Amino acid sequence: PAGLNAGTFPAKLWRLVNSPRVRSVRWDSQAQGLLIDRSLFERELLSPARAHLAPQDSFKATQFRSFLCQLSRYGFYKVPGRARAGVPGDAGGCLRFRNPNFRRD
Repeated sequence: PAGLNAGTFPAKLWRLVNSPRVRSVRWDSQAQGLLIDRSLFERELLSPARAHLAPQDSFKATQFRSFLCQLSRYGFYKVPGRARAGVPGDAGGCLRFRNPNFRRD
């Protein structure tokens, strides 16, 4: 988004959630939160095999717990429970996070 320093955590997260190449993190069906498939996220974005990412899109974290700390630091909170499989566009088993200032539109 305009006005956001490209090297910051929120800017990286914004680019990744909007990237068609990244499958592990996406918008929820209301475009008001993030859905994260933890195991896929760890393989896709935190493992040494993440060389396919541009350096500006790579997180410094290599542990999911560190990534969660960054989410918390930037005002994201975990929505209790798991994303319901019955909601179109949402997949069961994903972790859901929200931040009132981080939305698709």
